[in-house]
Amino acid sequence: MGMLKQEMTRLAKQAGGSHKTVHDHIKLAQRFCQRLVVAQNVQIRYVRHLKARDIEGYIRERLAQGIAKRTLHNETAMIRVILRQAGRDKLADSARISNRALGLAGASRNGTKRAITPEYYYQALETARTKDAGLAAAMELARLMGLRSEEAVRCAQSLKTWQQALARGDTRLTVVFGTKGNRPRETLIQDTDAVKKALDTHCLSQNNATTG
Repeated sequence: MGMLKQEMTRLAKQAGGSHKTVHDHIKLAQRFCQRLVVAQNVQIRYVRHLKARDIEGYIRERLAQGIAKRTLHNETAMIRVILRQAGRDKLADSARISNRALGLAGASRNGTKRAITPEYYYQALETARTKDAGLAAAMELARLMGLRSEEAVRCAQSLKTWQQALARGDTRLTVVFGTKGNRPRETLIQDTDAVKKALDTHCLSQNNATTG
C-alpha cells in the first residue's frame, strides 16, 4: 500500500491547483490509502488496480463514521482528480462512484458557521489591546475589511499600500497576501476613518516592534 500512497501523492501534486488545494488533495489521498488497508484490508499497489468497489467501500465506511456528506463530496472529488490524472477517466466518470450512487446526493451547501456577536468581538478586542496592539489592529482590520483569517495574519505586508490607496480617496482596497488560491481580490471600505485608524495603529505597532 506504500506504493499506492506514493503514486497518489505524486498524482495529486501533478494535478496542480493552489498550494492549499494540493496540500488538501495529498492529505485526503493518504487517508484514502490508509483506510483501504485498515478498514477494508485491501492490498493495492498502483492506481491502475483501483476498482469502483474499493471507492464504494471507502465511502460506506466514512458514512458509517458520521462524516458529513459535504466533506465526502470533497473526498470523492479528490479521488476523481487523481484517477483522471492517472488516465483512468472511465472509472472517474463511472456512474457507480457518482455522488448519487454513493449516497451523497442532497447535501446542503449552506454554511454552518455564524458570525460572532458584537459583544463577544469587543470583549476579545479589549483583551487583545492589553496584550498586543498589533494583534488588536489586525482584528479590527479583519472585521472592518472582511478579511479571512489568513489574510488578516499576513495583512502587515499591505499596510502602506492600503494607506496610500485611502489617501488617494480609493473606496476599494486590494487584498493580495493570504487570499484563497493566491488570487488578489478587492474589498469595499464602508468606514474609511475607522480603517485609517486601524492601519495607523498597526503600522505604529510594527515600528515599535522593529525598534524595540
